[in-house]
Amino acid sequence: MRLTLEEQETVITYDRAGDTMNIYTADPYMIARLRKQEAYEVVREHRQGGEVVAVDFRADKKLLTLRNKRPVSNMTEEQKAAASARLKEYRESK
Repeated sequence: MRLTLEEQETVITYDRAGDTMNIYTADPYMIARLRKQEAYEVVREHRQGGEVVAVDFRADKKLLTLRNKRPVSNMTEEQKAAASARLKEYRESK
């Protein structure tokens, strides 16, 4: 039985005192991705009609990273040309 897109969620939980995080996911892409990596231990599989629809994983919480959105560059064409010239000069000096 397939889950709707709205039901295909991923939930990550951890506490400050522990060293591990728990990941519950019903997203088939995330399940496949985490299964491929040895660092993620399968704790439990949730089944419906004999089919795996969700998996609980455990892993070291040091693997979790939160990133800021990259700033968008608002360089003018002149600034881009100047930066390109500086980079070219740097590469030639090596």
